[in-house]
Amino acid sequence: MYILGIDLGSKYIKAALCVKDAETDDITVLKLLKLPHKASKQGTVTDVVKAKEAFGTILDKLKLEFSEQIEYYVLSISGDNVNSYSGTSTIPLWKQENEDRRVKITKSHVNDVLKAAKMTAYNKDDKVELHSIPQEYQIDDQPATQNPIDMYGVKLRSSVYVIQTDKSNMENLTSIPESYSIDDHRVVFAPLATAEAVLDEEDKEAGAIVISLGDQTTELVVYLNGILRMAKVIPFGSGNITKDLKILLKTDYATANAIKKENANAFSKDASPEKLIEVPNSSAQKNEYTEEHISKITEARLKEIYDFVTREIYKGSYQRQIHSPVIITGPGSRLNGADKLFSEINNSRTVKGKVTGVKGKTEDFTEDYFTAIGLVKYAIRNDIFGEDEDLGKKKKIWDRLKKFVSDLT
Repeated sequence: MYILGIDLGSKYIKAALCVKDAETDDITVLKLLKLPHKASKQGTVTDVVKAKEAFGTILDKLKLEFSEQIEYYVLSISGDNVNSYSGTSTIPLWKQENEDRRVKITKSHVNDVLKAAKMTAYNKDDKVELHSIPQEYQIDDQPATQNPIDMYGVKLRSSVYVIQTDKSNMENLTSIPESYSIDDHRVVFAPLATAEAVLDEEDKEAGAIVISLGDQTTELVVYLNGILRMAKVIPFGSGNITKDLKILLKTDYATANAIKKENANAFSKDASPEKLIEVPNSSAQKNEYTEEHISKITEARLKEIYDFVTREIYKGSYQRQIHSPVIITGPGSRLNGADKLFSEINNSRTVKGKVTGVKGKTEDFTEDYFTAIGLVKYAIRNDIFGEDEDLGKKKKIWDRLKKFVSDLT
């Protein structure tokens, strides 16, 4: 099964073409592509025409090798228009005419309580559901469980984590593949895909915090006891650091971005107070600034971004429950000292994220492609195509039969 993951980021569209082995379920990356575009801002599509052009360019580049083999497409969605809510509900299991009030819980009961819990999580009528993740179930006063089926009780309580977006936002995104007559596509919230790329099931069970630093956004995902507890997008990223450097160093954006990558250190204590960095400005002149000065500008903005992240983590008291190292990833994580700064602010261990559970020619994927690869991994691990996969197999058999008959005639 060939699946194409498309990550429509703020500045680049990234694609990961992968194949799933039918027998082992192993995922192998066949091709990675990255192209600049100007179709979105802070993760939200702002120009559908340009987005379709970028998507078409990706397809054209894959067409010669893989066009006929790609069966499914997974697109990322992000931005301020995506929100998450928690909902809870309790339903009675027994009927009044029953002498024994205890009832054996069935799949129907689970569906009913989840439906009721989701209704308490919905925010507005103009929203569409992206993901609905059951948290835990509780039967009467018994300990919480993740699978209440075939257990007995009088009442069933459930909590659910619902991720939604505006209908118009969803329609804008899905119109992109549909303009190329692609029907077998799904949409996944980008932070879930990024976290999926760097986590395995043991990580999720033990508890994991994943922070992904993008250009215009920062993603936060929290797993505990194998369950997704939080998935957020913060509308600030490493691009804000570039803008600060541009203004305070009185230079152009490209130069500021190069200085950020090559000379800045987000942990200013490690920067030299004596080393001078030559910075060209808008005139013919060049200014000189110490490495420490440049690093303090960088540190101040990244600290502000981390403060937003930390507040979200503390809302759920997850810092007290999760003892695994915090995973820092995303293109912005390549900034010198980015992980060290978070460690000092939060007194926590940090590690750089690496793709897990996916094979490739080098198996050393850069952070640029984590979300695109994670889209495919998430789709497979959560079986989001479901019945469509079975229909796809039947369609392929039918197409082969028709070709065989046409060859005979």
